[in-house]
Amino acid sequence: MTDHLTLSEFATSEATDSRPVSQPSTDETVTMTADERVATYLIEDQMADLTDAIREAVQNGIDSPGSSRVLVSISPERSIILDDGAGVDLESTEGRRNLSVLGAGSKQRADDETIGEWGIGKGAIIAKGAVRIWSHDTALCFDYRDRRDSGTWADVSGRDGQLVDVEHHLEGMLVEIDHYEDEVPDPDSYRWRRYVRDLRKRFAYVQSQTGVSVVINGESVDNGDPLEAVADSPHPSLTRETDDAILALEYTPHEGLDIYSNGLYVTTKREYGLGGVVVSKGNLTLNFARNGIQSGCDRWQRIDDALEQARDDLYANVSDDRLTAESREVMIEAMASDSSDASDEQWADRKLFQLATESRISLEEIQAAPKIGWGDGAQKGADKLVERGYVVLDTSDAATQRLRDLAIDGDTSIAVPETFDVGEQAESEGVWTGYHRIEDESQLNADQQRYLRFARVLARELGIERDVYYGEASADAWTDGRTYIVITDSAVTSRQRAIWMHDLYLVMLHEAAHETSSRDRPSHGHHFESTFRSLVEDPGNRSSFAELVQQVVDEGFESVFEEYEVGL
Repeated sequence: MTDHLTLSEFATSEATDSRPVSQPSTDETVTMTADERVATYLIEDQMADLTDAIREAVQNGIDSPGSSRVLVSISPERSIILDDGAGVDLESTEGRRNLSVLGAGSKQRADDETIGEWGIGKGAIIAKGAVRIWSHDTALCFDYRDRRDSGTWADVSGRDGQLVDVEHHLEGMLVEIDHYEDEVPDPDSYRWRRYVRDLRKRFAYVQSQTGVSVVINGESVDNGDPLEAVADSPHPSLTRETDDAILALEYTPHEGLDIYSNGLYVTTKREYGLGGVVVSKGNLTLNFARNGIQSGCDRWQRIDDALEQARDDLYANVSDDRLTAESREVMIEAMASDSSDASDEQWADRKLFQLATESRISLEEIQAAPKIGWGDGAQKGADKLVERGYVVLDTSDAATQRLRDLAIDGDTSIAVPETFDVGEQAESEGVWTGYHRIEDESQLNADQQRYLRFARVLARELGIERDVYYGEASADAWTDGRTYIVITDSAVTSRQRAIWMHDLYLVMLHEAAHETSSRDRPSHGHHFESTFRSLVEDPGNRSSFAELVQQVVDEGFESVFEEYEVGL
């Protein structure tokens, strides 16, 4: 067996070497290069689908000197991108090189006059179809996959393009992509509508930053002044303009914050707990795929600082009961940050954390308690302890769980009181939860067994990925919001088959709409009502229920239960 130096031995050996550390071992230098496989990757794997190729062609049109408009036509057969810029002299060596050499051209990362960076997008374009690039009196044709045997593409294949003379002079540039069938959806696919929608979003604020309009299938994609993006929002909102960006923010955290680099859509960020748009004034430093911001981007760091301050100001206008779990998580992270003393003082009195009864409590109130308990939202007796004045925090709530994580972490500034065991405290207080799951299902009567088995079939048909049990409580049912649902006798209002099956259908969807525990005092706010209504009105759910009822009518319960392998 070969002995290897340990890391410490290796470091010692290096340090005691007689040769100076900075002295090269030879006179040879090594230059990193790329082989043929890199060019193949840039062409075949750089972009995910046709929209990425069209995006690159549109960006080239926007960046063309003198361009004021880019027209885009998309159909299942072909895509055409036409700009009115200066075009390219394909009869010159430089012009041909700019369109045939990956990375060639005048684009620079630090150049805010163009929205492109690398000059490699042309590779993605020729991978999606037979391509004709026409400017002035000449066209450059590629058939990368050698799929065309007639017309301008008859004699070209691979990366070898051919220059051809054209009958008409074109001042700008036209890019025609004659789609390869395996690179695009079927002609009647819904994905064509998605392509157009995605491209409209991609260039929504380009005109506001570059002055170049983009028109797709006859309709302008311009969303206007980004400062007006939240002008008509029904939610709390604000706008800010800095030297680096325009911020138009609204309190719609589930939608996320759309980030635009110099007007070009990059990504949607959800970690701020906000909705709206951010449009940078100049280019952000993006990753290779242009769908993320690189960590070393100075401009984004300044925008990020402005975003955090604007977020704090917007949160001040949102009532505690409207704050979502995502927003509350953002706020607790800020409170725990060493650099957020102001946020700590500002938000300590806000009710950001959830008790076992699903009511809210502030950090100040938590810290004022002699001791606190942690529960998962379904722990026996936790809710009753809260009613008796104890502080029992519900860790099934994301923000509350984050508080617990931070409280355990000794490196944060968040401090909480000592803890007690919830189960032991409940037992010593003699509290009863009022919720009892029946463990031995053989003790259920015939009707209860039928209700339970039918509810389990329903869960499977409706895509509710939670276990279903039977229990005793004053409520129709309850759930922990994640793993199980318990139904009770009061879930059904009649022994008539048609009625109780529909009762269970509504009860199962009701509990599925709960994302946290529904015991005792469940939250039935706007988000819950919206979720429940969408589940009830979903055509797929209605159809699944109707088909299941018909199957029961045709075959009987036992046959259905056997088919679904649903037992006790």
